[in-house]
Amino acid sequence: MKRVIILGGHGDGVVIASSLDDLRALGEAVMPYGFLNDHEPQGTLIGGLPVLGQIDEADKFLDQKDVLFISAILKAKESYDRAKKVEGLIIPLERFLTLIHPQATVSTRAKIGAGTFVGPHVNIMPNVVIGNHCSFRASANVGHDCVVGDFCYMGPNSTLSGRVRLGNGVHIGPNASVLERVELGNYCLIGMGSVVLKSVPGFSIAFGNPAKVQKRLEIDT
Repeated sequence: MKRVIILGGHGDGVVIASSLDDLRALGEAVMPYGFLNDHEPQGTLIGGLPVLGQIDEADKFLDQKDVLFISAILKAKESYDRAKKVEGLIIPLERFLTLIHPQATVSTRAKIGAGTFVGPHVNIMPNVVIGNHCSFRASANVGHDCVVGDFCYMGPNSTLSGRVRLGNGVHIGPNASVLERVELGNYCLIGMGSVVLKSVPGFSIAFGNPAKVQKRLEIDT
């Protein structure tokens, strides 16, 4: 049995914990262990699971060979800082769990990186390449031949048409759609319900129908 520590807590963390429960109910040898969280004190319960410490304390659990990790700290406008926090940990990449919900549909010709979460009713089509530490929430759709960088997030019911390319840390809001062959630059943010017809530069916020760049994210890189 593999025990999984979730980096984060409320929100996406609880969704991941529930997905682990669903897998275990089907006989998979995985179970949620608890959370590492920077805002709740150790011992606090989140969704019935304990906070085991802060995120920077992950190394304390590395000697427990049955423990794996998954990150749930992606957040709009904070993707860059949170990605750097995870990259700064000393957790080997092979200790991150790739979690695919049993109700997701993933092509056997798709490649998915370490620490990525694929939620229920997500559809990932052939020849898709997905990086590490991404999150695809319920009913997201990733079209054929898309390339998705590390630390990307797709909200519920969002859609990438074929051959879309996402840089690292792209955040796509719920119900947003992206036209085929469009490129979204590193750490850009697409607002919920937006229709993206043209490429969006990195570190910018775009929303609307059609989506237009509204402002630049102020990030200290």
